[in-house]
Amino acid sequence: MELNQSNSRLSILFAVLLGVSIPALAFGRVVFAATLGLAVFALLASQIRQPAWRFFLGQLGTPVAICISVTLALWLVSAMGSSFVARSAEASLRSVLFIVFGVLVTGALRAVPPLAKVSLSALTIAAAISVGFAVVASTALPELYWLLRLHGPKSTPLKTEFKSFSALAVMLVPLLLWYAWRWRGILALVAMAGAATMLYMVSKTHNRAALAGFVGAALAFGVALLARRATKRNFILFAAGFASVVAGVIIWLKTSRYHMVAQAPAGDWAFPIWLVDFQRQTIWTYVLKIFESAPWFGIGANSINFAPGADLPMPGNEKLHIIPAHPHNWLMEILAETGAIGLTAMLVAVAAATLAIMQKYRRTGAAGYLVAAVIFGGYWVSGLFNFSYWSAWWQVAFVLAVAMAVADPRPSPVGTRSAA
Repeated sequence: MELNQSNSRLSILFAVLLGVSIPALAFGRVVFAATLGLAVFALLASQIRQPAWRFFLGQLGTPVAICISVTLALWLVSAMGSSFVARSAEASLRSVLFIVFGVLVTGALRAVPPLAKVSLSALTIAAAISVGFAVVASTALPELYWLLRLHGPKSTPLKTEFKSFSALAVMLVPLLLWYAWRWRGILALVAMAGAATMLYMVSKTHNRAALAGFVGAALAFGVALLARRATKRNFILFAAGFASVVAGVIIWLKTSRYHMVAQAPAGDWAFPIWLVDFQRQTIWTYVLKIFESAPWFGIGANSINFAPGADLPMPGNEKLHIIPAHPHNWLMEILAETGAIGLTAMLVAVAAATLAIMQKYRRTGAAGYLVAAVIFGGYWVSGLFNFSYWSAWWQVAFVLAVAMAVADPRPSPVGTRSAA
C-alpha cells in the first residue's frame, strides 16, 4: 500500500507508539494506557485503518473467530445470572474487544510491511530503556521509582514493585530474541541485552510464574519445530532438552523453597508446598467450592472476589482474604465464574487459535508464527499462577505481542537474516 507523506508519518507514529506501549508498563499502567491511546488515534487518522478493517472482516468467518464468538455468547449468558450483571458483561465484552483490536493491529502492520520492523525496533529501544530503569530503581536508586509514582524522593527499597513488569518477560523476551536473530546492527545487540536483563528482572523479583511461563514457552517452541520437521532425531533432542529444563526448574525450586514447607499449616496438599505455595492451594480449593455452587454457567465473569466467604481470613495467613482479588489461576477463575460450559468454550477457542498458529508456521516457516506460538505458551502457562485473566493490561499486552509477531508472515528459513 502506498501512502502520501502525511499518512506515512501517521502510520510510522502508530507503529512506534505500538512498539513502545508494552515496555512502557515499567513506568506504570497510566503511561501504558496513554501510549496505547495515542497509537489508536494515529491508526484511526491514517490511511492504514482501511486495510486494517478489511483484514479484520476477512477473519470473521474463520474457525477461531467462530469459537471466540461462541465463547462470548456463553459468557454473556453467564453474566445474565450473575449478581453483578454489568460488571460481568463488561469484562466479557472487553476481553473480546481487545482481540478485535489485536486483529486490527495485525492488519494495519501488514498493510505496509516495513511498519512491522519499525514497531519491533521501537519495542527494542523502549524495552532497553524500561528494563534499564527497572534495574537501576530496584538496585541502586529506588528514589526514581517513588518520584515517578509521586511519592516524593523516598529511599525505601523496592521489593515486589516490578514483579508485574518482570512477568512481561514471557512476551518481550521472544520478541527481542527474534529481532536480534533477524536483523543485524546495533539494535540487535540492544535486543539481546534487553532480553538478558529482562531475565535478570525475573530472577530479581523471584517471579516463579514467569519461570513457569518460560517452561510453557519452551514446550511450545519444541512442538512448533516438530510440527514443521518431525524427525526422530528432532523428537529425541526436544524430549531430552525439555526434560532437562523441567528437571532443572524442579530441582531449583525444591532446593530454594523447601523451607516453605515448615510455614504451611497442616493439611493434605495436592502439590508439594515448595512447588506451589499453600496460599495458592488454599485459594484454589475454595474456588472449587464456589464452582460447585454454579457448575454450568458459573457466578459471572470478574466477580469471584465478591462471592460469599471470599473475604474470610486465609487459614495460616490471616492477613490475606481467602480469595485476595482473584484466584491467581485463569483456569480456576474461568471455571468458577463462567462454569464448565464457559471454560470448555474458552479452551476450544484457545486450542483453535494455537492450532491455527502452528499450522501457519508449519506451512510457511515464517518465524513470526513461531514467536507467536512461544508467546502463547508463555502467557497461558504463567497465567496459571499469577494475574487475574480479566486484568486489562495483561490481556492487552498479550494481544499486542502476538499481533506484532504475526504481522510479518514472510517465510524466514533458519539461518536467513535480513540486513538492517
